[in-house]
Amino acid sequence: MKTGLAIMLLTGVSAMPSLGLAAGKPGIGFSHKDWELACDNTGTCRAAGYQVEGAEPAVSLLLVRHAGARQEVSARIQLGSYAGSDVALAANVSHLVIKSGGRKLGTIDLLPGAQSSPLNGATLAAIVPALLQSSSLIFSSGKQDWTLSAAGASAVLLKMDEAQGRIGTIGALVRKGGKPESGVVQASVAPVVIAAAVPKHNDKDLLLPAAQRAALLKELRNTVGQEDCPGLYASEHGQEKSDLGVQRLSRSKLLVSTVCETYAYNQSGMFWVINPTPPFNPVSAADDANAYEDGEISASHKGRGLGDCWSSAIYTWDGKQFVLTKESTTGMCRLVAPGGAWELPTYVTTVRRSGGKAR
Repeated sequence: MKTGLAIMLLTGVSAMPSLGLAAGKPGIGFSHKDWELACDNTGTCRAAGYQVEGAEPAVSLLLVRHAGARQEVSARIQLGSYAGSDVALAANVSHLVIKSGGRKLGTIDLLPGAQSSPLNGATLAAIVPALLQSSSLIFSSGKQDWTLSAAGASAVLLKMDEAQGRIGTIGALVRKGGKPESGVVQASVAPVVIAAAVPKHNDKDLLLPAAQRAALLKELRNTVGQEDCPGLYASEHGQEKSDLGVQRLSRSKLLVSTVCETYAYNQSGMFWVINPTPPFNPVSAADDANAYEDGEISASHKGRGLGDCWSSAIYTWDGKQFVLTKESTTGMCRLVAPGGAWELPTYVTTVRRSGGKAR
């Protein structure tokens, strides 16, 4: 099993190269050089740029644009906070001047104590053209400079325009034209998923009798081969060593899980929904996942051991099956912040409890 999104984060390879968002369809991901793009299934696109790989200090700029006509771009800046040296450089900095090619583009007032700060409209209006025309942007406190690479920005912003149907329109960022925005991709409402209630105090595994456990293992192995889940086939001295976690979802369904593989800094497992007694009839609920809690299976993976970039997915129990309710990454592995610089979703939903409360 492979952590595909985590590998994409580390290598900078586009996870989903086909473009052109359609209402309600899964989103797209694309990256080029020091910039990346993530568009979710509602049509919202997020483009993030970083310092040149290996350069210091770290910095990242996030551009966000919703689908639909007459939608403006918003932006946030984040100074590096992963390394102690970066934290020290940013300490007490409250104001930045933005420069490109020796020319002042605007200023930013940083929010005290905040991880990131927004750019005002006038400054943003000057930044986007500069990203397309120069090799970098300088964010200067007067004592320290943070250099944002523009390499890849043109390609990524063009993909954003393409995904939202803006190429050739008056609202395009890269290839402007005279067409109105009446034909651009319209924003979609995030799907609503009703999360079913699960038994409380469900933090301990159920114990199955030895005979039932053996029968369950046999059925599970009929669903997946040893090459895809070695842990399910583990044995020692002729004795089964496969560890199975079993938890109750409802009166008629249980959730069973096992660890398939443990890597240097990630763990991959599989989950199935089963009947409480034989025949168990296992149905795959999620693979490449690693945790379950309160009706949600999560798959969270580091892009590398430093923990500065992650991919994640969440599957929610709706009473019949586990459905994907969120998929995202935290951006490139550029040592911007512990846990990653941003949340860049490619799939979002609104999850509501059975009683109607959203989460």
